[in-house]
Amino acid sequence: MIRCSACRKGVLASGRTKDHDIGPLFGVGHALLDGAPALICGSCGHVVLDGETIEAARHKLAEIIVRNAPSLTGSEAKFLRETIGMTQAQMAERLQIIRGTVTRWEAGDDLGPVQSFALRTLAAWALAGEELAHFVGVPDVPPPITSAPRPYRITQAAA
Repeated sequence: MIRCSACRKGVLASGRTKDHDIGPLFGVGHALLDGAPALICGSCGHVVLDGETIEAARHKLAEIIVRNAPSLTGSEAKFLRETIGMTQAQMAERLQIIRGTVTRWEAGDDLGPVQSFALRTLAAWALAGEELAHFVGVPDVPPPITSAPRPYRITQAAA
């Protein structure tokens, strides 16, 4: 018999999660875990997950983000970086950007479509290789506006 650490009244019993929000555990907003083995308090409903379940959920959530998030938030970028086991400096080096950019993302700046594509591709290869990487679509980025270069004009009076 394990007493609940949340309410201190109930007892934890084996069960399965039902729409348990694990987003705060990983810092990514809402992420609902359904059907995972857990210990659940019969009194207050507090859920306790074991380490193996947490790591499996982390990996699956990372795959979902890689497959489905065309533009990443800063918290998603941090989550992916931590999931693939990189420091900010290592990620910056791999993406050929300065570390301060990674820091800004993780402080709340959202990534643009090209940066999201690069990070999602990096995470896909680290998580599952080519099997997952082919799900990362090229971002819809409008082509740069190009115009014919104008000649520079230097008048004799300016010389």
